[in-house]
Amino acid sequence: MRFLTPLILLLPGMASAQLAQNLFLDTKAMSLGNAVTADPVGIMDIHFNPAGLTKLDGRQIQIEAMNIVLSAEAKFSLPDDYDRNEGNLVEIADDPILDENGEAESHASAAAYLPGVGILPMHMPVLTLPTGGVSIQPPGSKFTFANAVYAPMAAGFAKEDDDPGRYQAKQVALQRFTYLSPSFGYKVNEEFSVGASFLFSHQAVAVEQDLRAPNILIGVLEELQDAFGCFDEDGNQTGNDPLAPIITLCGGNVGPYDDVGTLKIQTEETLSPSFNLGFLWEPSDWFAMGVGYQSEAEAHLKGTYDLKYTDDFSEFFQRFNQSIIGAIGGAIFSLPSGVAREKGHVSTKLTYPQHLQIGTKFRFLDRYQLNVDAGWTDFDKWDSLYFEFDRQVGFLGAAKTLAPELVTSTTLRQPMGYRSVWSYSFGFQYDLNSRIQLRAGYEPRETSIPEDARSIQAPLGFMRMYSVGMGYQWDMDTVVDLSLSFMQSKETILADPQDAEATGDYPNSSNSLNRNCLTCTVTNPYPGLDVETKLTIGAAGISFRTKF
Repeated sequence: MRFLTPLILLLPGMASAQLAQNLFLDTKAMSLGNAVTADPVGIMDIHFNPAGLTKLDGRQIQIEAMNIVLSAEAKFSLPDDYDRNEGNLVEIADDPILDENGEAESHASAAAYLPGVGILPMHMPVLTLPTGGVSIQPPGSKFTFANAVYAPMAAGFAKEDDDPGRYQAKQVALQRFTYLSPSFGYKVNEEFSVGASFLFSHQAVAVEQDLRAPNILIGVLEELQDAFGCFDEDGNQTGNDPLAPIITLCGGNVGPYDDVGTLKIQTEETLSPSFNLGFLWEPSDWFAMGVGYQSEAEAHLKGTYDLKYTDDFSEFFQRFNQSIIGAIGGAIFSLPSGVAREKGHVSTKLTYPQHLQIGTKFRFLDRYQLNVDAGWTDFDKWDSLYFEFDRQVGFLGAAKTLAPELVTSTTLRQPMGYRSVWSYSFGFQYDLNSRIQLRAGYEPRETSIPEDARSIQAPLGFMRMYSVGMGYQWDMDTVVDLSLSFMQSKETILADPQDAEATGDYPNSSNSLNRNCLTCTVTNPYPGLDVETKLTIGAAGISFRTKF
């Protein structure tokens, strides 16, 4: 199944949804570890719990800026016990990304998707995410109406053209941008409020990927080219091709660590509706409980794909298909035809998973407050993805021979196996005086990515977020909130044993990264290498809310 199916490289990037969920949306929420379902934050209760909008009296406007510093790193290395003398057909130690010490480092910066343009790398040291909204509570009314513009999901990474990690997402972006969110909160009585938000969003998924295929078949091919003397020391063709016209193997210089090409995919849905619901129960001054529900949304993403092959790869198959065996084998196994480029339209369905958040707030000793939230996200819906192309695609041809239940010449169904997870968050607040509130938060964030699907494209293992902040009552009508937060995720993804079998059970490695599976290609671009990933994010937020 892994033979020449590069579109599934979208999948680790989609896992970034768990990273982006409930993050960078509100300054007060960040300072309290996002444990705010029972503790209204302001206009961004549109997202967390619409019932909290009833706490906003009169007409109010809120603007926020979240300033983010992001670093995504990966380190590749040969296993400590690696033995070059075992005579491997594909010599892992010869991987050109490695230095003389058998190591390599990858670095990624933030990126975003801009409709009509595509993925936009953010090379600036600080990325600013602005949000804003307004609310209106008519005099004497139990209703509060609100609207905000914000990004409930925004995650993207970009690497340099020569970065060692470019074979897993040179650029990737997963983004959901809500441009219209008419919402209301209704105060049923002094203790109980309900609310709802109706969201109209733009959904986008995009990736740019360099491809290579460290595969035994290509390793054999490289050995034959060397034996036939197809190319001189400078890589120029010698004119030798001793088995022509029965079979031609010297059309282009190919090898297990040579580039196959570059894939670009851009898909989007301009109108993806969803809704949020919530209630807030405050039976006493010292206790409150809130529930927020975010519905799932099924986006029908449509866009384009563009796969540009390297000259050597396309020239090899052009010559190979002109031979007798190549013409017969190519027809039987639907091998690539040797075209320099394949492009067209592609569509898929992406389910934005439903999310449930339950929170409590406890006040004690007049000045102290503790918030505890539990959240569940339905990532079980990401069991598989289905892609449909507007024409027959060459790079799917061989795959349908190996996995006809998953692949045809125009469609691809890719199993994912993601899992629904519960995460918990905690916030603490101390009222220093009538104007200043000091805050701290902690959120241990579970990952929805199975261990055998880990990658450097979305290095999202278990992650802890620590935060501090403060709220300042500027005057009777104005509130200023500040926050500082830090979060980090580290993973060690060890290679399989050097003598591992492709069908063996080796839980330390990943099918999407470094399985010692030399019968696989493209989706397993770093076989046999140990990989360490580290994702570090720092954020500083400021929010200004006032009446008008």
